Amino acid sequence: MALDMKIKGLLLETLEDLEQEDFKKFRYYMDLPKSKKENADRTDIAEQLAKMHGKNAGEKTIEILEKINNYNLAQKLRNDLPHITGSISSVDNEQIGKFKRELQENLRQIYLNVPEGNTEYSWQKPLENIYTKLNITRGVAGLPDKQHEVLQMEMCGVAEEESIQPCDIFQSQEPLRTMLTVGFAGIGKTFLVRKFVLDWASGETNTDVDFIFPFAFRELNLEEGKSFSLAELIRHSVWESEAIKMVDHILVSLQESDNYQSSEIKLLFVLDGLDESHLILDLSDEPKKRLDVTRAYPVEVLLAHLIKGNLLPCARVWITTRPQAAHDIPPRLVDGRTEVKGFNDSQRMDYFRKRFPAEEDVVKHIQKSPTIFIMCHLPIFCWLTASVLQDCRDAGKELPETLTEMYTEFLLYHLDKSKERDSRKSTEYVKALAKLAFQQLMKKQQIFYERDLRESGLDDPQGAKHSGVFTVVFKEVPPLKKYQRKMFQFIHLTVQEYMAALYVMMSLFQDDTNVLDDYVWTLKGPLLLWKRKQLTWVHEVAIRIASEREGNLDLFLRFLLGLSLQSNQDLLGELLKVPKNYRHSNAETVRLIKRRIKRNSPEENINLFYCLKELKDESLLEQMQQYLKGGKLSTEDLPPAMWSALVFFLRASDEAMSCFHLWKYARSEKGLLMLLPVVKASQKSVLESCNLSKKSCEALASVLSSPGSLRELELSWNDLYDDRLEALAAGLAKPQCTLQVLRLRECQLSKKSCEVLASVLSSPCSLRELDLGFNDLCDDGLEALAAGLAKPQCTLQVLELVDCKIGTRGCVSLAKALRSNPSHLQQLSLGFNDIGQEGKRALEEVQMDSRCSLKVKW
Repeated sequence: MALDMKIKGLLLETLEDLEQEDFKKFRYYMDLPKSKKENADRTDIAEQLAKMHGKNAGEKTIEILEKINNYNLAQKLRNDLPHITGSISSVDNEQIGKFKRELQENLRQIYLNVPEGNTEYSWQKPLENIYTKLNITRGVAGLPDKQHEVLQMEMCGVAEEESIQPCDIFQSQEPLRTMLTVGFAGIGKTFLVRKFVLDWASGETNTDVDFIFPFAFRELNLEEGKSFSLAELIRHSVWESEAIKMVDHILVSLQESDNYQSSEIKLLFVLDGLDESHLILDLSDEPKKRLDVTRAYPVEVLLAHLIKGNLLPCARVWITTRPQAAHDIPPRLVDGRTEVKGFNDSQRMDYFRKRFPAEEDVVKHIQKSPTIFIMCHLPIFCWLTASVLQDCRDAGKELPETLTEMYTEFLLYHLDKSKERDSRKSTEYVKALAKLAFQQLMKKQQIFYERDLRESGLDDPQGAKHSGVFTVVFKEVPPLKKYQRKMFQFIHLTVQEYMAALYVMMSLFQDDTNVLDDYVWTLKGPLLLWKRKQLTWVHEVAIRIASEREGNLDLFLRFLLGLSLQSNQDLLGELLKVPKNYRHSNAETVRLIKRRIKRNSPEENINLFYCLKELKDESLLEQMQQYLKGGKLSTEDLPPAMWSALVFFLRASDEAMSCFHLWKYARSEKGLLMLLPVVKASQKSVLESCNLSKKSCEALASVLSSPGSLRELELSWNDLYDDRLEALAAGLAKPQCTLQVLRLRECQLSKKSCEVLASVLSSPCSLRELDLGFNDLCDDGLEALAAGLAKPQCTLQVLELVDCKIGTRGCVSLAKALRSNPSHLQQLSLGFNDIGQEGKRALEEVQMDSRCSLKVKW
């Protein structure tokens, strides 16, 4: 029997021992409405005590018993309560309080100081001194497509959204056990965890939480293959002390509790960095079977069942991860989602204007390169970019235009600062570091251990620190416990990707080896059997491998192609050691990319266009501009490569991303389907009078239920009818949908469409404005829609119903719905409807409700 059921049973037994007069007195002291208080029996009162007071229900009952002078029954309950709950005596309570205080002090000492930027972790500063406010938003715009994170940023941008405080991560109207927080590499997820834990340990926030046990997957990797009970894992990974012996007692007392809200002791387990996990967690469906909290299990089994709720279902679990690894957690296991976002447009520009107050040309240069500007969404890339641009300005060099040029200048800037910049040893260290980057990137790993360094030729990390680049692009990760083995990582994933591409080039020029050959046989489809060492062959293999890796190697490919430019090779000079007689033209590589562009969909080709940018080839875009000069496009004549070029061109256009008008380019179903990536990335898309079919609406539904920037969709004057609206609503109903404004004027909608829209509005929905004007909805349609407006989940603010053939009956139904849920709708337009005096009076009565802020346009 669950713990809360045992408590209810004990309370009911206690109440049944009361004489009728005493029970009436007891009922009098209950904080209940008068109507409920008079009719409540003993079972009702026991239920209310448990519901209102949770783990303190027994103490509350004792308090009331003593108020009515029934001290005997109060003492009996006081004696019986510990036996039923398996809870803690007053002595144990003191010990637990001591344990909590000691744990808080320990965590406070661990999290108080952090390394700043790329400095060694031994050089630390107080977190409060360097913590930058993070943009944290509720919900996630769907789980991401399997694309590289930089491409996702380039596709979706960074919207201006209301940010929540770190301490409010778990605030929710619904019961919440498992929280998933996502964010791109380097965005500040671990800093967020540090801030949250430090504030709790300092007693400043989340004081209702009794214990927080933080784990980092980068450290749990070291325990792969080992078995622990949950208490042993806490002692091993979080804190070892005398007081922590209480953990066993606490976990045993809680293992029968079913939910966080009624749990006697509130626990939070933090699992930071799922994307860094080497452990294989089985989160698949299986029959619910509660695990014994005292038994030892392999660490990956223990963590999987903690997440699934088979182990301590009453404990909260907070998981942080990069977006792609979020796919590994089934949605059914997640109760709440938050996202850590980087700098928005204004924050980025503020950063650079502070760094370059009198040099507006530098700021304009950053804006001119879409990729560099988007990358500055990441605070660490802002620092990287500012360092490079400042150095270029001081040295009188041209400012870098491509991403490869930016990272090349970054590498050289720090290499030049090295005391051994001209030495052979320094070059060897850089190559060994590049080898590590390449090998681990192919394994999809961003956290490395000393064995990984040795495998790459870095036998002496301390000696390698004499190479300036080693300490700047690479850093030791501070462990939570001092005796843990050392861990390392590049300062950002993109730096690892650049160094990996550099290794491929160094191996080709210095060792006459194509290191990508080892990965050829994993590809699908035939390849040439012989191996060629020419750079074109390296490019061909890289392009094919990248296409098979679901976006993991997109940026690596961009860097690799960019490093083939003569200008970048000249910059890298002795580091690359290009043979003197070496000659290469990128023309064949450009042809390879263009052939693949012809075969791919426009969305698949976006990274290939960025690759052409790195090669400084603008031929397809120039050809696209010639097509645009000829007026509206012919969907029949436009070659597939030109569609891809058009998508890329429009996504680089601020005007199109602000408001995309499909009819300017192709008013057809084919045009819409080819330009869906633009619809998805734009803030507003106008698709009015575009003859949308059911297939078009299904495609739009897919866009609405996946990550994107789309907030406003104009579909008026399309003959959608009920079946096409129903197809579209499949996307609107998804919890990931972030559309706020939907216009459906004169779309031939009827009552059935209103029923579908009512279902959307009565679910958690981001829609704030809905225009249904000039549709023959009639009273039946408005009655159906009103059913959704009446639901407490509905948050629609503006409703346009101009000329919808609505009469008195429809308005009376609408008024009734708004009286039951009066706080959301602010503006209602009913022009050109014969609603009659009764209908008008019903809505005017709603307007008089003090809870309502409705304005009606008659």
